[in-house]
Amino acid sequence: MNLKAKVLFAVLMLAVLTGVLAVVEEVQAADSQQQIQFTSPVLIVNSSFLNVRTGPGIQYSILVTLVGGSEMPVLGVARDRVWYQVSTIAGVGWVNVQFTLPRGDFTNVPFVEAPQLIIPAPGSVTALAPTTTDDAVAAASFSGGREWGITVRVEHNFRTRATQNSSSLGLIIPDPSRIFTLLESVSNEGIVWHRIDVPDLGIGWVEGPKSQFRPYACELTAIILTSTAFPTVGPDGTGTIDGNVRLEAGEEAYLIDARAGQYKIEILDGNQGWIPESIAQVRTGVRSEYCDSGGVRPVVPGPGGSPTTPTQPTASTPRVVINTGFLNIRSGPGVQYSIVATVPGGTELPVLGIFSDRVWYLVQGSFGQGWVNSEYTLFRGNGTTLPIIRQATGATVSTPVASITNAVTLYAAPNTTLGVVGAISGPVQVPIVARTPDFAWVQLSTSLGFGWVQAQFVTIAGDTTLIPVVGS
Repeated sequence: MNLKAKVLFAVLMLAVLTGVLAVVEEVQAADSQQQIQFTSPVLIVNSSFLNVRTGPGIQYSILVTLVGGSEMPVLGVARDRVWYQVSTIAGVGWVNVQFTLPRGDFTNVPFVEAPQLIIPAPGSVTALAPTTTDDAVAAASFSGGREWGITVRVEHNFRTRATQNSSSLGLIIPDPSRIFTLLESVSNEGIVWHRIDVPDLGIGWVEGPKSQFRPYACELTAIILTSTAFPTVGPDGTGTIDGNVRLEAGEEAYLIDARAGQYKIEILDGNQGWIPESIAQVRTGVRSEYCDSGGVRPVVPGPGGSPTTPTQPTASTPRVVINTGFLNIRSGPGVQYSIVATVPGGTELPVLGIFSDRVWYLVQGSFGQGWVNSEYTLFRGNGTTLPIIRQATGATVSTPVASITNAVTLYAAPNTTLGVVGAISGPVQVPIVARTPDFAWVQLSTSLGFGWVQAQFVTIAGDTTLIPVVGS
């Protein structure tokens, strides 16, 4: 083969090799695109603890309880689009999407039919402690952040009305493994009466001193105190009670969070505090009529009326529960809008609508109307009829400000080694007077004077183009 032929052959081989490489790159790019396109969506647990159930409803048994932040690959969805089938370390289970944060594309998630319902046999629980019976506590069962039912402690007549001389539907027997659905509470004849639904007897009244409030804990977890407790503010600075409430052994509460050997709990009146893990245990072996029915609450006639046949209730009012220590309510759907109020964790607010971005809820409260970011809330009720709001209104924040939720350290310069000015605790909003070129640090004008904070620890709102850039 002469030199000219060799050169021609080399050129041809180079062209073929280049074409093959181009095809391989196109295939790899297509595969990569397909992998991105068909990545399984996930749900992230958006509460401290979440029960994964064996079927799409709270009437199904608990498969496993996951901690907040756990990611669950999605396998399917029930026809109601509320319950999703997910993969967990304990196997395939179901979760309520209202307690999660969806991530990914859910377009191709298939519908999955519900498995056969199997009701577990009742178990046993720790003996119950006496409960208080004043009107304030009775009313609190309907005003707290989460729902509570009733367990009977002492055998007595199950009355048709809230009086001692009304006819009896029969004797109601103490059973610490059952929690009955609480419908209302009234004060009469010097005692508090609770109206409950007892499947074997109907709807009637029990005496408050002979019964106890207990958490339903359909989705969340309940704890039982094993000794006296005085809940306090916790290691993260949250809590609405600080050692001024006494809880007796045997009393129960909702488990909200756990860290550093402590439990964060919510008690009957909706207040929250922290207790040592060593003086509480997770409640097991309890059957709640309310949970078994899938959250169905019988329609109640007028106060003191006769029993009625349980029927399917209308959809509950949409509402959100604040799921962080403090949350800013804003005048519009975004952090660029001014703050109209700041509410503590556990606050429950009715929802009036949802912005078109599906992130911001319009809520109602003592402050009037305002907007909250859905990622910091837990949604309750039926949101299918909520109006979608497409026009944003509200006072925007033009001057750049930094919103501080948790405590942050102020430094003398944009460097952690050059001295500390002090610390600022939230919730508070302060002006931004300067920033570094990379926007990693911002300088604030505070009650302690000027100081620098790392931008990742604050929420910045307003026109950031107005912030002077300093440093090299």
